[in-house]
Amino acid sequence: MGCPVTSQGVIHLTALRNLNVLDLRHISELNNETVMEVVRKCRNLSSLNLCLNWSINDRCVEIIAKEGRSLKELYLVSCKITDHALIAIGQYSSTIETVDAGWCKDITDQGATQIAQSSKSLRYLGLMRCDKVNEETVERLVVQYPHIVFSTVMQDCKRTLERAYQMGWSPNTSNTS
Repeated sequence: MGCPVTSQGVIHLTALRNLNVLDLRHISELNNETVMEVVRKCRNLSSLNLCLNWSINDRCVEIIAKEGRSLKELYLVSCKITDHALIAIGQYSSTIETVDAGWCKDITDQGATQIAQSSKSLRYLGLMRCDKVNEETVERLVVQYPHIVFSTVMQDCKRTLERAYQMGWSPNTSNTS
């Protein structure tokens, strides 16, 4: 993460045909073409982390969705993607189970809804601080798609509280401080 690797170095990873997990978080000199080429050539890639790469865009994610035939996890926190990226994942990928698009400011209700509707493989959708996604929409999606875990501040708090109740916790109802 954040090391001085550039796309010129990353492109050499295409020689690693059995590469399974690739973490390219916060590589300031990473470009979309390099990422697309790595996904095309590394057919066994199951996990790809592109978080904090502000150059990663919708077109790149569409190619990842089309070409990443073994890809199960895709992390896109703070990338420059919009609803189009989520829609492409839902439309083109039959393997991606985990998508984290947290802190992507251009993700809206439309993208969250369409990926949930169209993806046959999705099991987790991270929407933390995607402020254009309304909590009412997420509540509706939670009910409609119970096989998908939706991660937002509110949903994560609800799950934590539910687990606490299951483990025997009860709120202190006394008025003492």
